[in-house]
Amino acid sequence: MGKSAPQNFHRIVHALATLQHFGVVVVAIGVRGVLRQKFFKPLQRQLQFIGGGIFLRDAVHAKVIGGFRGVQLLQLFKSGFGFHTHSVAGRNSFARVPWMARRRYLYAMGTLLAILRFTSACRLPAHWPTKTLVLWALSAFALFGCLDETYIKEDRTDKRIKTLKLTHHVGGTQDCVLVKDGVWYVGFGSQLLVLEGRGKKPIRTEKLYPSGEGGAITDLALWHGDLIAVVDGDAVVRWDISSARLPVLIDFVSAKELGIRPRAIRVSNNILYISGDGGVFRASDGENFLDGELVSAKVVDTKFGPAVPVGRRVQLLQNNKYIGAASVLEPLPASAGVPGGFAFALIGKEGATVGLMNGDLREVAGEPIRGIFRRLVICNGRLWAIFDTEIVSWEMRSGKLESPIYTTVKGARDLAPLSDNLFAVTGSFGRGVFHLQDDKDGIGDTFTDAVREPGRLEQSLFDGRRVLAGSLEGFWLYPIRGKPTLSDKSVSLSVIPETKVTLTWAEAEIDKGDGDAAKPNAGRKIHFKSSNAETDWELPPNVYACVLTALEGDLWVGHTDGITVLRAANSSDTNPNQEKSPTTLTIVKRAEIRLPGPILWIHPLRTGSGAVWVSHFGGLGVAEFTPDEPLLQPVSKTSTSSMLN
Repeated sequence: MGKSAPQNFHRIVHALATLQHFGVVVVAIGVRGVLRQKFFKPLQRQLQFIGGGIFLRDAVHAKVIGGFRGVQLLQLFKSGFGFHTHSVAGRNSFARVPWMARRRYLYAMGTLLAILRFTSACRLPAHWPTKTLVLWALSAFALFGCLDETYIKEDRTDKRIKTLKLTHHVGGTQDCVLVKDGVWYVGFGSQLLVLEGRGKKPIRTEKLYPSGEGGAITDLALWHGDLIAVVDGDAVVRWDISSARLPVLIDFVSAKELGIRPRAIRVSNNILYISGDGGVFRASDGENFLDGELVSAKVVDTKFGPAVPVGRRVQLLQNNKYIGAASVLEPLPASAGVPGGFAFALIGKEGATVGLMNGDLREVAGEPIRGIFRRLVICNGRLWAIFDTEIVSWEMRSGKLESPIYTTVKGARDLAPLSDNLFAVTGSFGRGVFHLQDDKDGIGDTFTDAVREPGRLEQSLFDGRRVLAGSLEGFWLYPIRGKPTLSDKSVSLSVIPETKVTLTWAEAEIDKGDGDAAKPNAGRKIHFKSSNAETDWELPPNVYACVLTALEGDLWVGHTDGITVLRAANSSDTNPNQEKSPTTLTIVKRAEIRLPGPILWIHPLRTGSGAVWVSHFGGLGVAEFTPDEPLLQPVSKTSTSSMLN
């Protein structure tokens, strides 16, 4: 062995004893020529090949190791993160071996390292397979660590209960406006904006619901000096506006309390009438009329009694009797020259006829106009008919419509006077000020002070980071959870929103209805079909499905009232205890959010359990399943790590 062999043997025994006693050692064997270059390179390659054994960084290489003289080579210590080695000389390397943190593995590794150094120092005959045996032994110990019976597999599944939440929302339609004493009140989604002057910046915003829990404010009226608003399909609310710039919410009546889903309000002879899905509610005594009817128009007082248009038929509240044909009625002022008369709109497939009726509800003047009709307004001695693409106004004299003005505007919904010549106009484009005639601020028949919003969105493209959505009113670029900006790009789509998708447990398709034009029912239910079963899931009354998206085994349904997420209660994907091929399908509602609809597009996010949604008139945003409680919880157990104590 040579003169140094006993010394080396003594050092090996000392190192092994230290390993066994402490479990964490310093193996100090200062032997010249240990792991020479001709041996280290194949050893390094073999150690790297072991895959879970030891990994030495390239910074510790053969020349460095071969050049050491009496240097402590390795320091081993146990930690919660694994097996760490570093050179005392300052050239670092490491081996992350978590399953070798126990004493017996350190002992074994220390033993093998010592044997390797001992045989190298003693220069055993070349035909001895010692090095090969040592390398195989190292590999075997790596495998033994993986098969350690004390290993416990951790379940890292996030088991927290998750709720569908609206995490971001921008844009939408400003459906209605009312001006009193120079102060604007604007319904913008579920918010009431309070503005003044030219309406550029809100001085106050009243938010009725948390995001994703309520519809849009679609109608406003004054009653007993208070401001009354309809939250479309959800509630009727009341604000005290004795301080005009600081409205105070004093009453909130839900659709459940009313017995109908409210759509419109009218104050007639100081009596508040609320129209909606299910009939008409009279606030003075709580009486309901036209039970079960879908009523979206406003009540008027006629010579026959209170009446309301239902579809294209005007019916009396008391006995449902038909008294005339109109879709919308507005009482005329005395200056119109038709005592007890009304302005009316009769809506057809491609437009509407707008005109005047006498007290018997017979037409005395009218003009057909193409386009999608939105609202009739009477103010400043003129009749205003608001369509999606233009506003038409007439002077009313002696029962006739005169001096028409046709103003092109995209996306108007409502109008209110600011002065004799200025009018506040709101809609899916945003809001602005309309100048009827030439004045000191500019020429007539023009708009100023426009505030744009992404309101009308008919087409949409998604690249994983941004959405490009819009219509003829303009296209908007929306970075996820960011601020949308007007874009000069446009979208020309040959595809339409998905109405049929394939899930892992069934196929889902929006029902096409029976084709009855008188009572359209397309989109009223979702049809599911698996290999062994079929079933239908029906939407709430007067709610229609528009788009389907498969996302993580669930079905996301975009409809006129928002988004509903469905799943199969007896699917093996959502319930591991269920059989693989159930003979029945039971559809359950996992979650839903209330949004101004209809929802036309749902784009799944690349990461997380959520999607970007795009509404036709309700803006766009992000809906996600998020946990109700934080991931990190306080830990009461005292740490045993010396590094933390």
